Amino acid sequence: MKTLNITLSISLVFVLIGFSCLAQNTTFKISKDIRASEITSSASSSFGPDQSVNHLTDGSGIHNNLHDNNGSALTMWHTTENPVASIPAKGLPLCKAWVRFDFSTQKSFNKIWIWNHNQENLTSRGFRLIKVYGTTNEIDWFELTTLELPDAKNLNGKASEIVVNEKKALKSVIIAAESNWGGNVYGLSGVKFIAELEVNESALPFPNDFECAPTSIYRYCKDGKPGREVVLTFKGANLYQPSEIEVTADSRTITTSVPFRKDGLETATIILPSGVGVEKEIQIFVSLKAGSKIIRKSFVLPKQRQWTVYIYPHAHVDIGYTNTQANVEIIHKRNLINGMKLAKETANYPEGARYIWNPEVMWPVERYLKNATPTEREELLDAIRKGYIHLDAGYINDNTSVTADEEFPGFFGEAKRLEKLTGVPVSTIDQTDVPGMSWGIVPMAAQFGIKYVFAPFNGSDRTGLADKFNFKPFWWIGQDGVSKVLFLQPGDYTPGAREKGFKYWPLMAGQKDPNKLLQIVKTDHPRENFIDGYLWEKLKQLEGNSSYPYDLFPMTWAMADNTPIDADLPDAVKSWNEEYAFPHLVIASSTDIMSAFEKKYGDIIPSFRGDFTEYWTDGLGAAAKETAMNRKSKERLIQTDVLWSMLHPREKAPRPEMNEAWRNVLMGSEHTWCYMNPYQADMQDEIWGVKQNFFNTAEKSSIQLLANALSAVSTDKSNIFCVFNTLSWARNGLITISNDQSEGVLSVRDENNKLVESQRLSTGELVFLASDVPALGTKNYTLSTESGGKSGVKMAKGNILDNGLVKILIDPVTGDITSLKDKTGVEFVNPGDACNMNSFRYLLGSGKPASSGPQYAANVTTPFSTTLQKPVHATGPTEVQTLIKENGPLLAAIEVTSKADGCNKLTREVRVIAGMPEIEINNLVDKIAITEKEGIHFGFSFNIPNGRTRIDVPWSVVEIDADQLPAANRNWICFQRWLDISNEGKGITWCSLDAPTFESGNITANIIGGAFHSPEWIQHLPLSSTIYSWALNNHWHTNFPLSQEGKLSFRYRILPHQYAYDAVKANRFGLEQSQPLIATPVKEKISLNTLVKIDNLNVFISIIKTSEDGKSMIIRLRSLSDKPEKVNLSFPSFKPQSIRTCVADETPGEEAGNSINMLPHGITSLIIE
Repeated sequence: MKTLNITLSISLVFVLIGFSCLAQNTTFKISKDIRASEITSSASSSFGPDQSVNHLTDGSGIHNNLHDNNGSALTMWHTTENPVASIPAKGLPLCKAWVRFDFSTQKSFNKIWIWNHNQENLTSRGFRLIKVYGTTNEIDWFELTTLELPDAKNLNGKASEIVVNEKKALKSVIIAAESNWGGNVYGLSGVKFIAELEVNESALPFPNDFECAPTSIYRYCKDGKPGREVVLTFKGANLYQPSEIEVTADSRTITTSVPFRKDGLETATIILPSGVGVEKEIQIFVSLKAGSKIIRKSFVLPKQRQWTVYIYPHAHVDIGYTNTQANVEIIHKRNLINGMKLAKETANYPEGARYIWNPEVMWPVERYLKNATPTEREELLDAIRKGYIHLDAGYINDNTSVTADEEFPGFFGEAKRLEKLTGVPVSTIDQTDVPGMSWGIVPMAAQFGIKYVFAPFNGSDRTGLADKFNFKPFWWIGQDGVSKVLFLQPGDYTPGAREKGFKYWPLMAGQKDPNKLLQIVKTDHPRENFIDGYLWEKLKQLEGNSSYPYDLFPMTWAMADNTPIDADLPDAVKSWNEEYAFPHLVIASSTDIMSAFEKKYGDIIPSFRGDFTEYWTDGLGAAAKETAMNRKSKERLIQTDVLWSMLHPREKAPRPEMNEAWRNVLMGSEHTWCYMNPYQADMQDEIWGVKQNFFNTAEKSSIQLLANALSAVSTDKSNIFCVFNTLSWARNGLITISNDQSEGVLSVRDENNKLVESQRLSTGELVFLASDVPALGTKNYTLSTESGGKSGVKMAKGNILDNGLVKILIDPVTGDITSLKDKTGVEFVNPGDACNMNSFRYLLGSGKPASSGPQYAANVTTPFSTTLQKPVHATGPTEVQTLIKENGPLLAAIEVTSKADGCNKLTREVRVIAGMPEIEINNLVDKIAITEKEGIHFGFSFNIPNGRTRIDVPWSVVEIDADQLPAANRNWICFQRWLDISNEGKGITWCSLDAPTFESGNITANIIGGAFHSPEWIQHLPLSSTIYSWALNNHWHTNFPLSQEGKLSFRYRILPHQYAYDAVKANRFGLEQSQPLIATPVKEKISLNTLVKIDNLNVFISIIKTSEDGKSMIIRLRSLSDKPEKVNLSFPSFKPQSIRTCVADETPGEEAGNSINMLPHGITSLIIE
């Protein structure tokens, strides 16, 4: 149903009910306009289909004879920019712009109403000096009038009336502009041709037919109950004379009297009896009577839901993007204050119209409380208790796919802290803008008592297939099969910005002066620029959608990103609900919306399992250095917590400092990075500088906190090195000691004075292999100046590395690894693929080759899921040189240097370690700053026929494609610590320590621009044993750095294996690479009793945290098993007073004892006292 019909019906209800002025004489004065259906319009030019010349006559934007001021001219017409003068008709002079109206037959009229161009802030486009021409035969034209048409800016939507003195009936009219009011385009808003006549009652025009069009509206019947609205559209003529409209439905008849109307009714609105057409379709009978004249019609009324529309008011929180981070903080703090104020002012409004402010995420609330006075603090807490302010659980709008397991407690922690302070449950995560979400959010949300996920997404910009989940609520089941959240993606978050915010957000964007930032949106006309257009369109779509059986409609209302609150909303909702019974509007919180769905439809909402793989993780590669920094900082902070608990049992932990470090990590994970227009250097540089500081601060803090944890035992210089294992199983690992700390050292001995294999590297560093370091324990090594003897073993020869467990061949032309064999000679490189192992590929966004160097297509052996992928011509390295860099008994390395497109230099180092069945790859890209769209990929083609790829994501393990939801991203995928490709007999476990994003099978990430509904988005991934690490890119056109330069490290670790997929082994390998052994010089040898032991290989300890008061510690267990598991805990160094379960925010629960039952892939948090 068009908005126009609804708008007209509003005024006509008033006419039918309230008009009582009927002339007493038999002669009537009437106004008769020429109908749009009888007019064919044309113009000198049109800007586009949205600014069609037909808008001038079809009533678009006109309500009560006032025209709107649509900011995009969607209800108006205007020319192209700087139009070239043309002749409107033969014999007429040139003019810059003109519109022509051809009537179906000759028409008589004596007035023309012209609404000049009324576009918001662009009324200067309106016609100024005009000539109006007419013709009776479309050949001979004559001038009707010449005048200056007023600028619309002072008319408040009113039309200008032009009197036409021509007595002849005209066939066509031209309105030609000699000038406008200063714009570079010419336009008008509307035109009507009106004849004022005096006729006898018997000659009053009468329709010869009418159409009945039911709308989606329920108005109020006389008894106050909702009744269905039907619009009658009269054919042949308007309805002028007194008449009666009689409606019969469901054996009930309602008669409506229609009084005389001077300008006649083109449409009339009737309200059906209450209850009609709600549950089923029904036959309706309508008759129009005027004296002896009668027209009868019947039609089938389709059923129509009685919609409840929930509106979530918010301002999207981009911490940066539209303004500096400091100004964004000011904006959202002001919104809290204004939101509280408006909620108090509307507390006595009818239910549904009372204001609620949703800060969207916890960051504005946390920032506000950080510096609030006691009075301000209590005022906000009281507002939360009263429901004026509603809290959603997430600290930020996060890229959850790159969020570490133990990062989530910080993500949820602030909300749970406020929950305890206020007593108001926080039950919902709002994740706005970001398309997609990690599967791991489900079990972690359950840990925190979060029941719902409300996820209004961006809607158009690089969102892939995400809109498949629009308005499709589902129960999202965790990998444990028990945890679940109700997930709802209520379309995009932009209705408010499109309908109203376009007037305001441009005033905010880039405004550095906080005193000039708009503080609130408040107008004299709350119902203008409201939800009408968006709502009618969406309800029409959903009404006929059998897969949406609900009568609840969720939507958001934000003026845009980082904008003020819309203070018109309560009055607009109040007015709407007074006019319409349904759709009924409710200002709501996310929890109101989600609980309404659960309460009414929870038992019929479908369930899904799997990963909603995110789309915006491509941006991580636009800041590869910072992304790598944050990955390391996260792992370092986890290790620091464990190390503190090992070294300082029952001592107060530096929780505030740890929490602040995690907050900086989160601010790095937050989805905004740079300015909306990255080419505006002043804003771009300032916002990016602050963002970089989050990464730098997190890194410095994590390093310092780790040093502090070690400070009680460490020293600057010592020949004793203690090696700490922060994982819950015994392990080996290479220890690297700097040249300064190992100066003069010739050998290394263990605790039993046994000589340990060591080696001095070409860098001056000393390496040795620490073996069997106990779980959560230590092992001491002594550095000696005495020679330990020299081994003649060399593991590198030519282009081959061989430690007896793995044998590697490096191609001297490409620098790729072309063979990887284990000790039995089994080959793990697929020789027939488009890449080998560690194959450098540089690809321009255009897909064209960047140079005349070696060119490579995507993997031709694995088909795309769509034939519409654009071809790619990536380039490889040139001028390759290989060098044996290290060649000792413990470590051997071959360094490959080359030239490469986009780089000053490319260095690839491959290493093997004696006794270790894995290989290490350290790639160094010396990047040139390039703004042309580009990407660097490192290809790895493995010989694993029919291999299935599984990845470690936060708190879950995902099998590619099989465990991805239908709307998930398959073009590029983000993982946490490890990836495993295995068949029934062999496989590889692969780690990428710096770059978290990869492509499966092909180079499939080369998608540029918004790519809305692009056919390049992959819907299904076939099995493939080839992956490409997507190391870096600059594909985004907004929000990210335009280029990156300098030396960027990309480290990979590969474990080939001759066994089927083993989650425990894959996870151990991944964690050992991400959380390496920690070695430090100590004052004396350290012997620690293992803090806690567990007896089930399928379960591991994710973290051990000591409380701020030192009286308790948190142990979080994670199972990797597909079936339930039991794990027994023992504590060699102390006897716990109690072992209780707890949620992730460390609130104690029930006594658990030493034996813990774990769900499949389950998480259990324990508090030990």
